[in-house]
Amino acid sequence: MAKTCFHCGSPSGSWVRHDDKDFCCEGCVMVYDILKENKMDTYYDINDNPGIRKKVVNPEYYDYLDQEQIKQSVLDFRDGNMARVRLYLPSIHCSSCIWLIENLHRLHPGVLQSTVNFNRREAAITYDESQMKLSELMTLLSSINYKPHIQKEQAEKNIKQSRKLITKLGVAGFVFGNVMLLSFPDYLSDDVALHPELISTFKWISLFLCIPVMLYSGNDYFITAWKNLRKKIISIDLPIAVGIITIFMRSTYELVMGIGSGYFDSLTGLVFFLLIGKWYQAKTYEALSFDNDYSAYFPLGITRLENNTEVIVPINQLKKGDRISVRNGEIIPADATLQSLGASVDYSFITGESVPVRKKKEELIYAGGRVMGSAILLEVEKEVETGYLAGLWKEKKKEEGEESMLSHTLNVVSKYFTITILLISLLTALYWMWQDPSKALLAFTSVLIIACPCALALSVPFAFGHAGRIMGKNHFYLKLSSVIEALSKITTVVFDKTGTLTDPGLFDVQFEGETMNHYTHSLIKSLAHQSRHPLSRALYSHLVKYDEMEVFDFREQEGLGVEGTIMNQPVKMGAAAFVGLTDEQTQEAARVHVSINGDYQGFFTIRNFYRPNWKQLLQGIQAAGDVHLLSGDNDADKTVLNEIITNEDHLRFYQSPKDKLEYIRALNHQYQQVMMVGDGLNDVGALKEAKIGIAVADDVYQFSPSSDAIISADALVKLPLFMRFAKSALRVVYAAIGISFLYNVVGLYFAVTGQLSPLFAAILMPLSSASVVVFTSLMVMGAAKRKGLL
Repeated sequence: MAKTCFHCGSPSGSWVRHDDKDFCCEGCVMVYDILKENKMDTYYDINDNPGIRKKVVNPEYYDYLDQEQIKQSVLDFRDGNMARVRLYLPSIHCSSCIWLIENLHRLHPGVLQSTVNFNRREAAITYDESQMKLSELMTLLSSINYKPHIQKEQAEKNIKQSRKLITKLGVAGFVFGNVMLLSFPDYLSDDVALHPELISTFKWISLFLCIPVMLYSGNDYFITAWKNLRKKIISIDLPIAVGIITIFMRSTYELVMGIGSGYFDSLTGLVFFLLIGKWYQAKTYEALSFDNDYSAYFPLGITRLENNTEVIVPINQLKKGDRISVRNGEIIPADATLQSLGASVDYSFITGESVPVRKKKEELIYAGGRVMGSAILLEVEKEVETGYLAGLWKEKKKEEGEESMLSHTLNVVSKYFTITILLISLLTALYWMWQDPSKALLAFTSVLIIACPCALALSVPFAFGHAGRIMGKNHFYLKLSSVIEALSKITTVVFDKTGTLTDPGLFDVQFEGETMNHYTHSLIKSLAHQSRHPLSRALYSHLVKYDEMEVFDFREQEGLGVEGTIMNQPVKMGAAAFVGLTDEQTQEAARVHVSINGDYQGFFTIRNFYRPNWKQLLQGIQAAGDVHLLSGDNDADKTVLNEIITNEDHLRFYQSPKDKLEYIRALNHQYQQVMMVGDGLNDVGALKEAKIGIAVADDVYQFSPSSDAIISADALVKLPLFMRFAKSALRVVYAAIGISFLYNVVGLYFAVTGQLSPLFAAILMPLSSASVVVFTSLMVMGAAKRKGLL
């Protein structure tokens, strides 16, 4: 057997023997040694010969990126020694590549985290600037042959590639039209008398016109097929390249030998219509990308100060110079300078490192940071890029698991599709060589061209992408389109009560305890303003007329309460045990106990009111599966809730955040498909643990990065509709897959039986993708209209 390189799989005339293994060059040996020294041999266990041939990298090639101005324009985020950059890595081609890039920290301790978006060939890398420079990171990637491209450069490159495709399409179309004209004597040979030498001249002109179509317009098919073959990958471009070469060689042979006219018109028409299909597919994916881009309507809002009055506004209305207030746990929506004396900011949403960073007044704070502690005042320095925050939210992390079962199955089918088509085309050619050699070439080529998995590949992303856009317009925002498939299979829905079923804007507040003066009320209001919890917000609204003072050393313990120092006085608010009292008995409503300077002041009784149509919501969910309810409050509402949720085991009160997490975990162990619906405050762990975690956002546009979806409170009653719509979208996908298979079976029948020309096959191939796009769009829109979502 011929030897291949252990690292990249390439054949070679000269070999390097190293560590009892064969390598094609010193570059591959170098990469192998790097991986082995860092105990990363697993790279070779995932796929055979996964590597790419190493090229020598000049260490000074990327030095220009260390210039401060250039570096600042390239980095997505930078704070202290921590920086984050997003890079385009076109060399990523398999699961081994993903594994290697996501384990860069094992090659260099300066890399803190790296995640890969395989479809976009992108990597988001967080690194420590005290341990490595940006130029060193680029050199590291290049040294293992993943030469990075900066995203801004890649965007310009994509525009050039789009223009190049249009130019290729124009060349192919021009040649196709002229070759058709030059071929008219053949079409009308019985009716038109032309000199044989003139006809021969037309044929030779047609041959020369075909050369730029082969070498320029159609070269991508040959290049891609060859590159993939070198990596032992059989792509859909291979049968197309084989078909084009076969027609060209056969046509040239007939012309040179004088035994026929060839098929130059079919060849140029084939390339022309293939490029139309390629252009259409590119436009389709652009439309799909737009449908999945929530930057235009992502549910984010912020508290802006206008004439010393707090106003909730969508973040896309923020301008440079606006002053905003951000409370504990909220996401900072834009790059801004700190106006408060100090702040603690957690950048784990961006970097993955959950280490709060202390900031001083006038320091720059990057968008995506989460405030830890007291509410802070910021001045916006850069207009909001909603797409940046949406992109961070939608960025798939390793712990979020693999692709959906449906997508995985289709990828496996597509993988073997091309191999099957090559075998069928070969058998077809052999059959017709025996039966009727004149049909062998056309039948062989038609089989290669007509069969295409493109329609199959489009069915899932386009149907789910379109469904996700419709849900987004109805204020239900999905992190990933794969959530739709999971949503269609949910069997159990768990609700948090406070802030989810209850309306934070509707409440009744009464106080029992020591008589409080204006100053004491101001202390309580100031502390309540720091927290996003519905009870804190209710207290703040109730005490709106009192003054507000700065809070220091603010801390919030989930499920217990909040504390801080105001005017040198320690203030605590929360559960009875949190302020030092013994456990209270069951009450008719939630109580917030208060202590100042260690002295117990009394308690606020806060009676929440349920959202309109909350019963309709629970009853709608019960029609599709089990409903459970968890609450950190007392069981005062047990009787009311029992009218809807009759199984008392499904009602749990006095639940801490840890209790909620364990409850979801227990349901998972019972093989339930669980969806958790909460406000994203005291139920973050439960949202993560559930198959789907949905955060409910009120008019404050609360944003929970831990969730798989965000639903506006006004749209919460539509949740049963969204679940049924997800099932309809899944049925549309199955139907689209059926249509795609039917198209290929019928097309193959006519191609194999010699009834289909390559030119007509090239016309039908893009039409198959168009039919799937039109079908999925119409069916998804029809399902949405029937559900009242359009």
